[in-house]
Amino acid sequence: LLFDAKLPEHPGIWFGGLFLYIVTSTAVADVIGLAVKDPSKTSMGSMIFFLPSILFSGIMFPEELLPEAFQAAGKLFPATWGYRLLSGGAAEASCVWPLLLTLLLAGIVCAALVRRVRE
Repeated sequence: LLFDAKLPEHPGIWFGGLFLYIVTSTAVADVIGLAVKDPSKTSMGSMIFFLPSILFSGIMFPEELLPEAFQAAGKLFPATWGYRLLSGGAAEASCVWPLLLTLLLAGIVCAALVRRVRE
């Protein structure tokens, strides 16, 4: 395969984890989109959220190289849990629960924001 990548041992579980990560990230983006009224500010808000999530998640460089405070901050972002889930921890429920919790919270906030927009 490309870049000598190995296929996941359990493709169904892996793609399920990928789907969960995509839905969670989209839900967070929906919160940003509903919370910010100006489109240019929405783009900035998205960058302010997603750039640190990439930097602190271990995707760009090993998480162990980060100071402890940044490692702790990284655990607040879905990218950290999605990366752990997709890089081999697919069977670990410890990676799924933070994503489900983030999805639930984003859903609640989106519902509240939609009500506010409709009024």
